[in-house]
Amino acid sequence: MDSIHGVVLEQGSWNGDDIFTARGLSGTIVVSERFADFVARHGFTNMKLTPTEQYTWDPLRRGPPSPVTGGQA
Repeated sequence: MDSIHGVVLEQGSWNGDDIFTARGLSGTIVVSERFADFVARHGFTNMKLTPTEQYTWDPLRRGPPSPVTGGQA
């Protein structure tokens, strides 16, 4: 895998935990929206929460994949 641009959890793979690791994202801690709200409500600092659709891991700086074009001819 060269890069990651956004993350989606597979349907049925999340058991509802507020803090967890996702298969394929070794070393990355994923938190629920409920936990993110808790952090904001209590003013926690020293952490950066990134929405999964904005998560990027691109060590070779290749950028996002080209959009898939399709349609009917």
